[in-house]
Amino acid sequence: MEEMTQSECMTLSRCEKRYTMRYVEGLVPLNTHPALSMGVAVHEGLRSASVDEGIKALREMSGPVWLPFEREKQELREGHVSAMVGGALNMWSDWPDMQEVVFRLPLRNPKTGRASRKHVLSGVWDGAWTDGDEVILGEWKTAGILNEDYILRLDIDFQVSAYLVAASRHFGKPVRKVRYRVIKKPTIKQKKTETLDEYLERLHLDYLERQEHYFYETLVTRTDEQLRGWEEQAWEMHKRVLDLKAGRIPLMNTNSCISRGRCPYFDHCIGAVPKTAFRKLEDTHPELRR
Repeated sequence: MEEMTQSECMTLSRCEKRYTMRYVEGLVPLNTHPALSMGVAVHEGLRSASVDEGIKALREMSGPVWLPFEREKQELREGHVSAMVGGALNMWSDWPDMQEVVFRLPLRNPKTGRASRKHVLSGVWDGAWTDGDEVILGEWKTAGILNEDYILRLDIDFQVSAYLVAASRHFGKPVRKVRYRVIKKPTIKQKKTETLDEYLERLHLDYLERQEHYFYETLVTRTDEQLRGWEEQAWEMHKRVLDLKAGRIPLMNTNSCISRGRCPYFDHCIGAVPKTAFRKLEDTHPELRR
């Protein structure tokens, strides 16, 4: 049985070509994007309630640093992780009793209730509060921009729906609420007159003094009808995945090439680099094995 994750479904919805490169052929850029590394590092720092563990995770993903300018960039990223994790731990003291929960559950046909013979639904939810009869999930995000549209989108966010469906099956009872926490990335920059140490000290203080600017929490809920809608769409995506893995020609969505950042496969699609410029993953879903 192959695993299908919500991240995989999100990639499919953006561009079938990108999906095929990543999840059918298993090709990824040689180097991890700094934004992804920072996100994983912040999550590790929150999971362990330790700034040091967050920085350690960042260093492990970044690999060795040799040149002076690379070292300064790495120190800057470590300072950002330190400020974000330290600020979040200072902001919120009530972290869930279950954290980084990996799930692997049947993906079911919503019309018949039968499980797929090809795919299981897999993923990791950030946390779950299980005191009392009610279960409430926790989800932590880092974001460069936090505005009204970001918050409104949570009402239809598919990851929230996917995790609530999975949690309901995992715990054997309806789970309909997610405590959604967002940590903004640094919004102040280093001044020309500042050393790196002076800037990072000012940044740490900014996270502690302007909590309402950097941190946001909301309770996101779903109805039974909304979750049924997610199951119907997830099943349709499952069928498209089967088609692509059977050799269907993937459709390219050029509108997603540079929206929300440059697509990691853009240079290949325009013919600038061959597939040998990417490394091949032995495990299509390494995030499930952390």
